[in-house]
Amino acid sequence: MPPRLQIQPEDCSALGKAILRYLQGRQISMNQLAEEAGIPQPRLRGACLRGTCPAPETLRKLARAMGTHHLELYSLAYPGRLPAGLFPEEEMLETVVRELLATARQENLAPPAMPPDPEQYRRALIALGFGDRYSSSAN
Repeated sequence: MPPRLQIQPEDCSALGKAILRYLQGRQISMNQLAEEAGIPQPRLRGACLRGTCPAPETLRKLARAMGTHHLELYSLAYPGRLPAGLFPEEEMLETVVRELLATARQENLAPPAMPPDPEQYRRALIALGFGDRYSSSAN
């Protein structure tokens, strides 16, 4: 029988909902995940609730225990935290980042030893459908 949830999805932030899905998928309790992550259970519970701001270290420990990248959890815990005005389509950009991280995890891909150079980023972004912001207004 799956463990009983201590909190309900309607009380959760996006991060909390992802954690609940993880718990249900693995059929483990919040106490078990807290123990695996090395964080107190009340801190994990608090991180799930709407309106809370979990510490980056909590997200790193939780990500390690869940087998995901901490930036994936960070983007759920702190939506819209890109600098204002950087990208009018911030929501789409955050979706792209989350999907990249999720795909890397699903494909069991390890991060590169060295960060890619700017040209590699540029080519990858173009391949993903990113375009020049100003090209449509150039005429």
